[in-house]
Amino acid sequence: MTKIAIEVPTLWADHHVLKVREVLVNLEGVRDVYASSAWKQVLVDYNNREIKRAEIEEALAKAGYPAGEGEVPIVVQPNEIRRDPQWSVMGARTTETNRADLEMSGEFRRY
Repeated sequence: MTKIAIEVPTLWADHHVLKVREVLVNLEGVRDVYASSAWKQVLVDYNNREIKRAEIEEALAKAGYPAGEGEVPIVVQPNEIRRDPQWSVMGARTTETNRADLEMSGEFRRY
């Protein structure tokens, strides 16, 4: 088993985390995926005899989440309840809604 951390700069919201997990857990050879929108990182446990890192990154890119440049340190490990413990350290959790998302939903007319 191999464990890698991949920087994913476009991973900034919970629905992105869900999509990344959905894409990666369905790959042959991937055993576990932990994604953090707080750190914009994905931790992947996989069998390197069944799948290569390049194939994992290619699947991310095809899903719209290309990997960032270079290795990043693993700054957090998933806990037993599968929550990112760093949210409590970082303080209030805030997100900024992308204008394109608002326009598609029609919500932009309200503001």
